Amino acid sequence: MRVVPARNGWSWLVKGFELFRKNPPMWLFLVFAYSLALAVLHKIRYLGPSIAFALIPVFSVSFMFMCAVLEGGGVLHPALLISGFRSGRAPLMVLGLLYLVATAAVLSLAALADAGALLLWFLQGQPPSVETLQDPGFVLGALIASLAVTPVMMAFWFAPVLVAWNRIGAAQSLFYSFFAVWRNWRAFLVYGAVVTFVGSAVLMAVGLLALLMQADPNLVQSLTLVITFPTLFASFYASYRDVFPENAVPGAPPTNARSS
Repeated sequence: MRVVPARNGWSWLVKGFELFRKNPPMWLFLVFAYSLALAVLHKIRYLGPSIAFALIPVFSVSFMFMCAVLEGGGVLHPALLISGFRSGRAPLMVLGLLYLVATAAVLSLAALADAGALLLWFLQGQPPSVETLQDPGFVLGALIASLAVTPVMMAFWFAPVLVAWNRIGAAQSLFYSFFAVWRNWRAFLVYGAVVTFVGSAVLMAVGLLALLMQADPNLVQSLTLVITFPTLFASFYASYRDVFPENAVPGAPPTNARSS
């Protein structure tokens, strides 16, 4: 683990975009397939969103494998989307359950202000009404959730890949991840600021374009997110390689590999 300069937060996104440029069509296909799988899970009332959240660490390892393959000069293929299921599946599922519990705790805390609107959104998979979104209690709840989720994100940022590639336990990976992010808070602050600024600008531009073209804004914004997600996923990998340069990066596990 090392402490990197603040400017490296920007370079993670640049590196992520470079990895995306190596094979845009397959990247988009894999991200679309991932988004579709989560959307299908969210259709299962109550249980579906919980399963989707619990599987996020596993799929995040899959995307890390994709980046490692590209960095090593390999070629992306559809089977890589489930490569995370073949690498330390048991501890990754434990990590997923912890992520689910932590998310539920954050939303329960926000429920003190928003009467459970965010928690119901999480459980039912249906966004709140326009009236609810404009309610001051909902805004306060969203602010509380944003603050409470920060240490959760710090603990889970590197945890999945540390579990899968370094063969350490879930609790230990959360500890290392939290303090790795804490020690590199300047780089992560730059990273977050750039993502927020660029993301807001892109969504505003897309919304305006959808209005001019009389297209469904939600559909256009969803497609935009699918297009931008590859760069974000690849930037996670770039941050890991920058903060943990001494850690070995394995290739994708073979299709007949057994989980540990």
